[in-house]
Amino acid sequence: MKKLFLAALVSILAISLNAQNVNDVWLLLQNNNVAGAQKKIEECMAISSYQNDATAWLYRGNVYLRIYDRDNERVKKNPEYVTRFPEALFTAYESFYKALELNPKIETVSGLIDPKNGQVTCGSEMYTIGTAAFEKKDYPKAKKYLDAAAKALSADESMKTYTSYAYYFLYRIGYDEKDAEAQKAALDDAIAINTNYDVIYRLAYDLYNRSKDTVRCGEILKAAKKYVEKEKRGNIYALELSYLIATNDSVQLEKCLKNVRKYTDDTLVMADCANYLVDAKGFETAAELLDSALVKNPNSFAINSMVAYNYFMQAAELGNLSNAAMSQKELSFNDRLALSDKYKAEQEVVMGKAYDWALKSYNINKNDRTNNNILMQTGTQLKKEIPAELQNN
Repeated sequence: MKKLFLAALVSILAISLNAQNVNDVWLLLQNNNVAGAQKKIEECMAISSYQNDATAWLYRGNVYLRIYDRDNERVKKNPEYVTRFPEALFTAYESFYKALELNPKIETVSGLIDPKNGQVTCGSEMYTIGTAAFEKKDYPKAKKYLDAAAKALSADESMKTYTSYAYYFLYRIGYDEKDAEAQKAALDDAIAINTNYDVIYRLAYDLYNRSKDTVRCGEILKAAKKYVEKEKRGNIYALELSYLIATNDSVQLEKCLKNVRKYTDDTLVMADCANYLVDAKGFETAAELLDSALVKNPNSFAINSMVAYNYFMQAAELGNLSNAAMSQKELSFNDRLALSDKYKAEQEVVMGKAYDWALKSYNINKNDRTNNNILMQTGTQLKKEIPAELQNN
């Protein structure tokens, strides 16, 4: 009985000691004794019972965030100052994360930052450091901070834009380092948080489309149409158009075109859609989209040059048909010749239109190589005037 009583007494004393230690940390922080708080919290964390105590981790996060802020101020006053705690920001973030992991409903302690806001505060600072490192091309440091920032900021829905940017910069690092898996990981992580940043979906679609993963491309488009804001969804519909052309889904294609037509003000969307259609030999539908875009943007280089491209590719197709006509064995030679000449005549008319629109586009922008090539080829073939600047190149 005596032994049982002593064991219980020891247990009570241990609990009391632990509670006193935690209260000491809180009091030290309130008195702005950061050094004392750091020493005390590490003494607490050395006690096994605190390893599963959410409040202890919350205190630890606050202690190291204070250390980080304090040392930042010291560096501003003295750039040669070297902190004893270079990982204070990460320690703070990890502690806040652990507090929430142990108790998602942990209550805020008076005088301290709560774990969710603690995570976001750390994440915001990590984002700033990470993007600065990215600009300097210090990629190891940028990856370390941006990856942590993305995870920390994901705790707050209102910070989703910055979380998405963090993943975008991680993608850029992967791109510069030619690391395809890192690129995919960054974009997939951004999509997993239901980002509304349209650039993420466009990059992801392009990446998976190059590897011919149509299933993943379809998933990306589905998510993009759900989460990207309506006014920025035109680019997504353009990608969907290319996807439906590639998968030969004519039923959904008509629905997609209906959505595309809502974005006639966006010249780049219209030009992209027309490009996909032209490459699929959908010349008439491409012309319809371009005509509607020209009404509102008559001097847009993107639209005018795409009209030239549409006519140019249509002329090339007519040339192919003219050549193919001579191989139709079921027709007499004269009929084959007549059909071939018919296509040639149509080709010359269409090529003339390609020349006219390429020349108009050239007068808007003289530095586009594709348009300049169309102007040179059609001008040469039709024996029309070619700008002197192009002849000298």
